[in-house]
Parts: sequence; C-alpha cells; structure tokens
Amino acid sequence: MKLTKLFTVLFITLCSCTIVLTSCSEKKSAIPALLERKKSVGSEEEKAHIDSFYNKAVAALQKNPDDLQQYINLASVYINEGRITGNNSYYDNVAMLMLNKVTESKTGNKDITFQALNIKSAILLNVHQFKDALEVAKQGVAINTFNAGIYGALVDANVEMGNYDAAVKACDQMIAIRPDLRSYSRASYMRQIYGQNTGAIEAMKMAVESGQPGSENTEWARTTLGDLYLGIGKLDSASYEYRNSLTYRPDYPFAMIGLARVEKAKKNYDAAIEQTKNTIKIRSEVAFVSLLGDLYALKGDATKAKETRADMIELLNEAQKEEKEDALVKHNANRELANAYLSANKIDEALKYANNDLAMRPDNIDANELAAWIYYLKNDNTNAKLHADKMMLTNCKNAEKLYKAGVIYAAAGENEKGQKLIAEAMATSPYVDQEVINHTKQAVALNK
Repeated sequence: MKLTKLFTVLFITLCSCTIVLTSCSEKKSAIPALLERKKSVGSEEEKAHIDSFYNKAVAALQKNPDDLQQYINLASVYINEGRITGNNSYYDNVAMLMLNKVTESKTGNKDITFQALNIKSAILLNVHQFKDALEVAKQGVAINTFNAGIYGALVDANVEMGNYDAAVKACDQMIAIRPDLRSYSRASYMRQIYGQNTGAIEAMKMAVESGQPGSENTEWARTTLGDLYLGIGKLDSASYEYRNSLTYRPDYPFAMIGLARVEKAKKNYDAAIEQTKNTIKIRSEVAFVSLLGDLYALKGDATKAKETRADMIELLNEAQKEEKEDALVKHNANRELANAYLSANKIDEALKYANNDLAMRPDNIDANELAAWIYYLKNDNTNAKLHADKMMLTNCKNAEKLYKAGVIYAAAGENEKGQKLIAEAMATSPYVDQEVINHTKQAVALNK
C-alpha cells in the first residue's frame, strides 16, 4: 500500500473556519474555529474543558471585541489543541493571528503584552524558528523577570541555538521561580546534554510526579522518561513507562511509538512495523514515518523501505509548497528534510538541507552531529571530524552520538580515540541503532 493512502497531511488556510464578530462600531474580527477532530485523541472530559474555555473567550469577545485577554486565552486554546491533535500548521498560525492583535494594540498594558510574547516564543519554537524564538523570549524577560514560563522558552531557544551555558542559567532561574513539570523536564534535558544520564532520569521522574496523570503534558514527560531508559538500554523500564502512559491516556501516539522502538531494539521488526503503522493512523508525525521506513529496511523489505521514504520526502516537500507566502509562521523543515534524504540514501540532498540547518545554528550539537555523519558517509573525513568535535563539546553520553563520533574519529586517523568512544557507546546501550551500524558498514565497504 502506498504510504500516502495510510495517512494524510492537513493544510488549512487562515481564512477558513472562522466566526465573525461585529461590535456596535461595526468593527469586525475573525475568530478561527476549533477544527472538528477526525480521530479520537484525549478524553471527552479534556475536550469538553477545551471547548468550554474557547466558547467563553468567544462569548466575551462578542460583548467586547477589545478585550485583549480573550485573544491570549484563545491563543492558549489553539496551541493546546494543536499539541493534542497534531494539526499544528493550522493552530500555530491562528494562535499567532490572535497574539498579533495584542502586540499590535496601543494599550500599553505590559502584562498582556508579556503574555503574548511568552506564547509567541512557544509557537516559534514549535515551528523551529529558533533565532526568532530567542529574540521574542528576550523581549518577554525584559518585561517580566519573575515568570517561569518565559525562562523555559529561553532554555529551549538557547539549547537549539547551541548557547548551552545560557540555557543552564535560564534553567536554574526557572526552577528557582517555579519547580514543576515544565522546569524539571528542562533540567532533565540539560543534564542529558551534559552527559548526566542518571541525573536526567531522576529529574524527569520528578517532572512526571509533579504533573496530573493523564494530561498531555504529564504523559509527554512519562514517555520522555521511557525514552531516557531506552537510550541507556533499559528496555523493560522503557516499556513499563510507555505502557503506563497508555493506561492513563489510551492511544497516546508518543507512548505507542515508544513501544515500537522497544520492539525495534529487540529486533522484533514485524511487531515494530505493526505498532508504527497503528501509531501513524492516529498521528502522522514525520519521525514516525521515518521509523517505518527504517523498520522495512531492517526487515529486508527494500521495496517498501524505498517507497515509504520516497513518500516521506514527497509529503515534506508538499508541506513546504503548501505554506502560503503570507503565512504568519512557517515551519523550518531543513532538519526533517535532511534526515529524510539521508534515510533514502540521497546523500548530496541530505547535506544541502543539513547545511541549511547548520547555518541557522552552527553551535548546536545535534546539527553538527547530522552534518558530521553525512560528511562521513561521503568519505569527507576532514569535515566529518570538524563537526564531530563540535557535537561532542558538551560531553553528551547518548549512545548513538558516541558511536558515530567513534567511527568518525577512527576513519579520520584517530583510531584509539575512536575505538574508546565506540566501546563507551556500547557500554551506555547495547542497542545502538542498527541502521546507523549498517550505514557504517556500507561506508567502510565503499571506502576500501
């Protein structure tokens, strides 16, 4: 079956699905509607709460279209709904539309402006416009230095831009203001970046414990905890967290895909494929489709692997074309496209998009990892080592990073250092991605 028949990508313009409100002065304001959910995601109680919050904001604006707080409330609803349903293309843009009504107003209300900037930074992070997100977050902090949320945006944006020292400082400030799920989860991420895997797990446990079981945020933290266990080879612990999440939030896609990755690590490829396909039916994330292509390849089904990867590239390119020139926010898909072309073994195209990503954030360890690996596969060991040096600057102990750095250094003539890193990778987790190992074997064979 063609993958395009398995899932669809939803593109909806800003002008659709709106409610038009008219004040006594005949001033019109378009309020984008909540889209009908095509799939069962979340609980009915959660959906009712979202609808109620949305309807109250609309009703308030019918009485007073100049009530800026209601635009803030609507933006929050849109972002939450986009996070739950995956319809981010629509919800990010309509949320930004609401926020612009606030930031472009002349009221001079700093509290309202700050709220808008806080949410804007979250949207920009979501669409991978990291530099803009950082600038907006800085504007927010200039107004309010006592809000934990804006420091969270600073953490995320600085991490993505490769400003890791600044991210640590923002994270410390965030925890000092409000130790909760959001701050603990970021503390976990910072510890992981700096190679403190045990500390990262402990911080993510605290994040889960501080949240409400079943809420999307809590189950995101729980599945991320599972990912951390998976990253150090503790498959049973990872599986437990994913299954536990599914008891609280049935059909939660990130828990479902976590179980698929466990089966992949166990080399149960048929089970992993079935689980991944079931997940895609609920939510068509690019990373999920990429996993499906990898699983077909690992199983030895080259035809389906090629077809899946070709469809993924086609859909990513279509998504870029569908974004309107006047869209308020556009998704930066350079990294996704680089990975998609890499999985399809189209190395030159992968390098083009990887370098686009790297140009935006030259100090980010993940961007450097991707570039380093592509250069290695091209037998350009000089550039591969250059970026490997940068990807290892924080001493991250991710098994895949360690393994890639090891083979790159060995190929560049630093065999002792390379073998030490490979051994460290396997000690961190014996389940290094088999696709990465296969790529290594192919590169070695080609370079002989």
